[in-house]
Amino acid sequence: MSLRRSGALGLPDGVAERTRAVDLLALLAVPVVLVAVFGLPEPVRRSLAFEYTDPSVTAAFVSAYVHVDAAHLLTNVGGYLLVVPTAYLLSVVSGHRRRFFMAFATFLVAFPPALSYLNLAAIRAASGLGFSGVLLAFVGYLVHAVADHFQVNLGIGPATSISPALFFLGLAVAAPLSVQSVTVDRATVALGTGGLVLATLLSALLFALSAAEEAGPIRRRLRFATARRGSFELGVLALGLFVAFQFVAFPPRPTAGPGEINLYTHLLGYALGFMVTYVSVQVFDRFDGDRLAG
Repeated sequence: MSLRRSGALGLPDGVAERTRAVDLLALLAVPVVLVAVFGLPEPVRRSLAFEYTDPSVTAAFVSAYVHVDAAHLLTNVGGYLLVVPTAYLLSVVSGHRRRFFMAFATFLVAFPPALSYLNLAAIRAASGLGFSGVLLAFVGYLVHAVADHFQVNLGIGPATSISPALFFLGLAVAAPLSVQSVTVDRATVALGTGGLVLATLLSALLFALSAAEEAGPIRRRLRFATARRGSFELGVLALGLFVAFQFVAFPPRPTAGPGEINLYTHLLGYALGFMVTYVSVQVFDRFDGDRLAG
């Protein structure tokens, strides 16, 4: 792939040619639907909530696209417009456009009911509304998009080691954020969280060391990566977005505001978005390898 500068953005050549109008329409369709549903009368929107004590299949799917509070809607739409186009762009420049849209369709169709019913693991008198769980699945996919971009365009890889390292790094950031509102007066929670953070950081380090060992001399790889103007900046910005989004998804006061933030759904979405993509990539790569060998 050519890595020469292309236009003011300094992105790899061919990005504009590989970005199709139908792709942009598909990406924009989601926030349009979210805003359109928000235009329904509030009683109708509330009736579409997924009730944990009285679940229904229809509400399990529809509730992910419904918001009652304008701030909740704006947060999810804003997060979507940052995360999903970034993941798309990284996938295009890495040659994984098809993979992106397979994940895109899976997250939008299969994840809303899956996340809804996984919330029944703890029955409680509550209801679920909002797109944030699906949005966090895209954050889980963003891990793969960043890793693929690092490998294909910056020579930093392999992606199969970089992506788990980034995933565990995200967990290490999310874990203390998600429980900081209860660790002040609960020493056991603080101790358990500390252990989890240590375990996830060690896991991230092990995968990072594995990637460094396979990739060769680190200094040579870094010089190669930083010389790829445009591609390097895109990778850094995407990595910064991934880390920063953990602070948005796991706020210090999840009960503040008009509704309680479901941190469990956020964590499920993030973990499942990463794991489903990771397993699918491994299976399809193995299948393609066996087919070529045959």
